[in-house]
Amino acid sequence: MITLHRSGQYRFYVNSGYNLEQPYICVKHEGHFAKFLLQPLALQSNNGFSRAELGRIQQAILDSRDQLLKYWASARGSEGEKPSGELLLHQE
Repeated sequence: MITLHRSGQYRFYVNSGYNLEQPYICVKHEGHFAKFLLQPLALQSNNGFSRAELGRIQQAILDSRDQLLKYWASARGSEGEKPSGELLLHQE
């Protein structure tokens, strides 16, 4: 897993092999998990987050979506090479 962003208690990440899929972001906190497509922004799956939490998460994604999409464009242009470790776009 590659962490791309942290916002409060939420960790935003992608899984290995991520650049073979359309742009997405996974979110995890206290055993809860959700996956959002980035373009257009849409909830793909949810396991445990309340509707209110999903709203907060969606806003956090909207706030950093341009950076996340730039990261995806960069990753796809590197012919499958994936950055290693943790890449924080910004942390609150």
